[in-house]
Parts: sequence; C-alpha cells; structure tokens
Amino acid sequence: LPSPPAMSSIPFDLSINKRHLPSAQDEAPPSDAVACSMTSNYLPAAMAHTPANSTFFSDYQEKHGTPTQSPFFSPVFSHLPDIDPAKLRGSGEKEQALRRKLLRQSRILIVQGGYSGKRFIYERLKELGVKVTMMDGPDSVWKTETDLFDGFITVDFSDYESVLHTAMDAIAEHGTKFDAATTYYEDAVPLAARIARALGIESNPPEACDKARNKHTTRKVMGEAGLPVPKFYSIFTEEDLHPACEVVGFPAILKPVFGLASFGVIKCGSTEEVIEKYAQVKEEMKTSTGIVWSQGTQFVLEEYYDGDEFDVDVLLSDGTVAYAKMSDNFACWEPWFQETGTLSPSAYPEDKQKEVIKLACDTALALGFKWGVFHIELKYTSRGVRLIEVNARMGGVSVWDCNKRAWGIDLVEEHAMASLKIPVCPAIPDTPLEYFGEVGINAPYSGIVTSNENWLAFAKENPIVLAIHFLKKRGDHVVGAEKGVPDWLLGKRVGGKKKEENF
Repeated sequence: LPSPPAMSSIPFDLSINKRHLPSAQDEAPPSDAVACSMTSNYLPAAMAHTPANSTFFSDYQEKHGTPTQSPFFSPVFSHLPDIDPAKLRGSGEKEQALRRKLLRQSRILIVQGGYSGKRFIYERLKELGVKVTMMDGPDSVWKTETDLFDGFITVDFSDYESVLHTAMDAIAEHGTKFDAATTYYEDAVPLAARIARALGIESNPPEACDKARNKHTTRKVMGEAGLPVPKFYSIFTEEDLHPACEVVGFPAILKPVFGLASFGVIKCGSTEEVIEKYAQVKEEMKTSTGIVWSQGTQFVLEEYYDGDEFDVDVLLSDGTVAYAKMSDNFACWEPWFQETGTLSPSAYPEDKQKEVIKLACDTALALGFKWGVFHIELKYTSRGVRLIEVNARMGGVSVWDCNKRAWGIDLVEEHAMASLKIPVCPAIPDTPLEYFGEVGINAPYSGIVTSNENWLAFAKENPIVLAIHFLKKRGDHVVGAEKGVPDWLLGKRVGGKKKEENF
C-alpha cells in the first residue's frame, strides 16, 4: 500500500487540501512557497492554452516531422511487427502478458509529475519497464529522482500563453522520440493532449480535455447529448446574480467554472447569500493574491444535489468502455463539501449502480474521450443520477487502492497501455477480491493538539486496519468547524476479505 505523501515543500511540492481526504494532496501550490519561483513550476487549472485548432500543430509537425505510425496507431508496436491484433483483445493471462511485453521499453512523456504522493505511479511504470521522461518545472520535486526516470525535461511554466511552444522546443532539444504523451496530474491534462497532437501521436482530443475542465461546457455538451443536467446559469458579472437565482432556485451551489479541488464551491440558500459569497470568493480570486485564478473568474450557479455521492473509475480503449467500477463516498461535510470517506466496492443496489456507471461512461464518451483512465464524480439524487464532474485522469492515491484491492485492476498500468493504444482488456472478477475503506478524521473544534500518536493505538490492533496516518502532532494548532474548513487530524485505511467488517 503506497505511503501517504510527505508534507515537504522543498524543493517544490504541493500542500494538503482540507477539502480532500488526507491521502490526496492539494492540486495547488502551498501558500508559504515563497522560497521557489512558484509560477515557473505551477500550471494554472484554467490557463489560456493554445487553441485546439491552431496551425501551430501542423507547423510543428512540418518542421520536426511526425513518428512513423504502425497500423495499430502506436510506434511501440514496432517491437513486435508480426503480432496478431486478435491476440491482444482477450482478458486472459496470456493476453495481458503480451500487452505487458509491448509496454516494456516504450517511451512515455509524463507532463508534470504532481505532488510527491504520486511517486508510487512512477515506481510502478519503472517496474513495468517503461522508459519515462518527466517534463516539469525547474524546482520540481521530481528533478532529483534520477532513479525513476529515463530523462527530465525542464520547462518554465510562468509564461502561460506560450507554454506549449516552450514545451515543444524543449522536447525537440531533448531529442527523444516518444510513443505517448500523457499525465496522471489533473492540471496538466490539456497541455499533455496538445503536446501529443503536436507530436503527431493519437491521443484524447484537446477539445475533449477543455470541455471537461469547464463545468459550464460539460453541462452544455451533456444537454446536447440528451443526458440529464442540473438547472444552471453562467455568471460573468454581478449583474448575472439575480437572474441566475431566479432560474436555478434554492438551495443552489455557487462554483467557479475553472476552479479545482472544490475551491470556491459554496452551498447557498438565498439570493442574499449568493451575493455575499460571490463577493467573498471574487476577492480571493484576484490575480494579485494567487495564480490559481489568474486565467478565469467565471462562475456558474446550479441546483443543489441531494442524495448519495459516488466515484466511477472508467477505462476507455479506442472509445470503448473496457472497465468501469463504482465506489461509495461518505456524505461531504457541508457547506465546505469536505470529503469524509470512501468505500469500495460499492454497496449500493445493483440496479442503481448500473444507472450511475452508465451516466459516467456516456458523459466521458459524449465529451469526446477515447483513451485512458477517468475519475468521474456523480450523485444519485431524488431526481435521478446527476454528474458532478469529470476528471480526465486517474484519481488520487486511494482510488488506485480501491480498484486494485477490490477488483485487481492496476489503473497505472492500464492507463499507460491505453495511452500507447495497446488494446486494453483487463480481467474483471465476478465478485470483489477484497473490501477497502478510507476515512478522514478532522478537528471538531479549534485548539491545540495535546495528545500524541498513541491515542489510536487500540485501532492499530485490529487486523483489518491497514494504516493510520497522523497529520497533526502534539502542540499543533488546528482550525475547527466553527472557524472554517476543519483541519485534518488523520487518515485511516481498512481492508479485508469480509464485507461486513469493513463497511
């Protein structure tokens, strides 16, 4: 079981996001990261990317050439030119062994490594024999991990408008011919797709990635595809607030279109509260106070979802669903929408699971995705299944554990194969292999921690307790619910063969 990420921010790492479970770190730079040139290392979630239809892609290919594509769309297949494609499409051990043989020695460019807790991903890729080149900022925590990577490409991300040009120049100078360009980090998804297009490598379209990143556009695409969407209204200025409230009604959710990690997501019960919260978040979004909002301050007001929340992890291979399984989430702590726990596999009724999984898969395909792993969040409301958001990459640390322990599916491996256009067809057992749960415990009120780590010693004696990770120590000050988003005290994971013990 991968260890939790270290809390170091030297040379450049990312800090805990109090809205996510402790196993997952923030998707934004720490507020105290003043020692490093932060903007050089951080790619904003809503950066103004090179348009997907720009002539830059054809110009680059004309200048540098494109890889020779095999009939299977990936140059990695040149390792076994006489292979029968039918032998790759089964779910048996022989077929998986053959796919792994193709995976070995393939050259994959990973765009931005993310926080240090993702180390297990790159360790797994190395174990599989993949030659990984990491592209990241000058102060990246991955720059010194020479044992993990075949190479490192340094890119200054501070000039957001020209970052694609900068990245492609760096790739050309590096000289490696890549079989795939991808990422396991949310904010780098649009850039990775553009790099793949510039290299002439078939990948998920940049247009699909952009649609998934923009919550308003995602809803629009779903509506056009005949999929259920909430009432919503785009907010560009204060003048849009009153008509938005009239259209959506209450309770409602106010959220930034380009936000990430639930930043700025607030439940509102009246027009007055919408006006108040909008002003508060807009103040936080000023570019002078942080680069995370520097490329987009549009909001959307949408109807509040009641009901139960779920995650669906989807694996696509050439536009076909190869795997899709659901996990149950504990109710978020409102009004901050702070995650509290997860259970895998789902204990929800089978018929409702099918509805949730179907909407997740239909949405990913409607957005235009074809390859790789997706982490999709949904709710089963009193009005039926509704989408929260599509994350066009593998979910955080515990998501890998959920799928590996419950179903034996290694999402790191499968995503790498799909990125290389190797036809993926994992063997999915009829019944779960194991039951897995994670819970986060946060501060019920503000104060100073007076206990040491022995206060949960009794829990460690239980054989189903896999790990307890303490995030606060004696003497630390913690923020409780009465002052804002509560601080995490610890995270605990359990796992075993018996469903009742874990659930």
